[in-house]
Amino acid sequence: MNTRVRTLPIRVPPLPGEALDSWTEALARRLDSPLGEVLHHLGLPPRTGHGDHLRGIPRDWTILLSGAHTTNIAHASGLDERTVTDMTLMYYDGRAVRINTERPNVNRRVLWGRGSGSRFCPDCLIESGGRWLLSWRLGCSFACLRHGRLLADCCPACNQIPRERPAATPAIPRPHTCGSPYPGPGGGFSKGCGFDLTQTRTLRLPASHPALLAQARLLDVIDADTAAFGAYQYSPQSARQALTDIQAIARRVLQDLPASNLRDLIPRDIADGHLITDLGCPLASRAAERPGFMAPPRAVSTAASVAIALHVLDQPDIHLAGRVLRDLIEAMREELWQVSITSIDGWGRDLSTVLNAVHIAALAPSMRPNEQLRHRTPTAMPRRTEKTSRDIDRRARKIPSMFWPVWTTRLTPPEGVYPRAIAPVLAASLLIVGSKARLEDVAGRLGSATTGINISRILQWLQDQPQWTDTAVALVRLADHLDATEVPIDYQRRRRLDYTRLLPRSRWSQICRRTGTPVGRGPREQIVRSLLFQRISGLPAEACSSNESAASPPKRSPATRTSPKRSSGNRAPTSRPSKPPNSPMHWLEKQGTSSPRTASTTSRSPGSRPPRC
Repeated sequence: MNTRVRTLPIRVPPLPGEALDSWTEALARRLDSPLGEVLHHLGLPPRTGHGDHLRGIPRDWTILLSGAHTTNIAHASGLDERTVTDMTLMYYDGRAVRINTERPNVNRRVLWGRGSGSRFCPDCLIESGGRWLLSWRLGCSFACLRHGRLLADCCPACNQIPRERPAATPAIPRPHTCGSPYPGPGGGFSKGCGFDLTQTRTLRLPASHPALLAQARLLDVIDADTAAFGAYQYSPQSARQALTDIQAIARRVLQDLPASNLRDLIPRDIADGHLITDLGCPLASRAAERPGFMAPPRAVSTAASVAIALHVLDQPDIHLAGRVLRDLIEAMREELWQVSITSIDGWGRDLSTVLNAVHIAALAPSMRPNEQLRHRTPTAMPRRTEKTSRDIDRRARKIPSMFWPVWTTRLTPPEGVYPRAIAPVLAASLLIVGSKARLEDVAGRLGSATTGINISRILQWLQDQPQWTDTAVALVRLADHLDATEVPIDYQRRRRLDYTRLLPRSRWSQICRRTGTPVGRGPREQIVRSLLFQRISGLPAEACSSNESAASPPKRSPATRTSPKRSSGNRAPTSRPSKPPNSPMHWLEKQGTSSPRTASTTSRSPGSRPPRC
């Protein structure tokens, strides 16, 4: 037990959600004692001004209490230490604010933290007898859900923000009156304005108003410390992460959204309150300086911007949220082509994967098909490229140069392109998923069975087909399946083998005699050899060199004659095409677990022109 701090003769329990400074003032009124004496009895040292932070004294005790101060207050008041701590902003630390514990203050550069001061609801002050809620100090707090009105920003008499400075300690605090010191006529500062804050007028809002719904959403996220609504249901985020996203969009709204578009997105009452300002009000001039960079000084501006931000993120999935965000970006930027995937980096730091996915979905309609594959835009959760060159090399070992025949049949439209042209493009598309590799490099990694130009041309043609979305989803899922699966065949090794001794003429004649098949004059033998070559190597059948006489020098297949730039680290093929232990002749055709959900093939639309490949 602390022997230096005595227990108080009268106990005053704090109200739910009450701030520490409000509770100490209520305690002083109940004890009919000056506030300074009560603070001294609670074990809180007096402020001297300069150097307080060096003695561990914060500017406002409501921000942070040390362990010793918490123990003293708990002992004197009869409260438990957790209740005392919950009356400070440490209750919201890591969720709605970030507090610097070394030099006790609120970080104003993140989460719209307010360094000092508090908004207030006049009706709540009347009902509670002048008690102030801790949540009113949050930068994202702008409306009272109980009374359906915006919070007041400042005292209408002196234009000072309440509780921006510590209350005067020599006097007994008066309930619901403005105690902000302000310059007097003869110089110096008065002890307080004295205006009755319950007479402050603010905008009344109907029950279904977007501003009230937005405030309720924010408070729910902060209380639960989890955002799982709307676009976040596929990837729930922490409250800090969700608030960072919301404030990033709100910041762009305050900075760049034209007034005409803003009036179309939110009700007229808060739109007018945000746009029509009183030039004599100091908060109005502060709002015009770098809007959104820190917490908006006015509740109506916060309400307007947050309501629009939540209109984006409250959509039921990523792609619907992307459509709303795309309209918002088009309103803020005249030329949408100027916006890139990385443009969102300028919106703020530590943005979540969900907001990045929504931003990618917003730009998806303007992307080329290969960029859509890179960022997985047709999937439920688009994301930026994250695969390294080593990851792509590892995936390339699992992919034949010619796409698996069964999958080629399933993903090829019924008309417009030959399987020989589309098969290597589909195979190369698997290397595009999640990577930054250039199309020419992708083609080279798979034996140069096609070219970067052909990949771009055929993918653009596929994008024009009605089943493109399902095709792209199938390719993305198959690429993910390959990354997560150990494939028994190393196609990169097979592409480097020497196939000049594949199916010699003597072996072909022996097979024909045993099966009673005519040997033929040459073309039949070459066709069988080419099909066997494609089956084993995964390369195009025409890449197989013709097997002439045994005296002829061995030839390498054209696909193996790649330059060092295209096949980095590949040694000259010298081995025979033997099947390694436990290596099947083919793979994936019989795999049933990774079948994608693809649309039924339909004929191409009239007027569409197939690529000439």
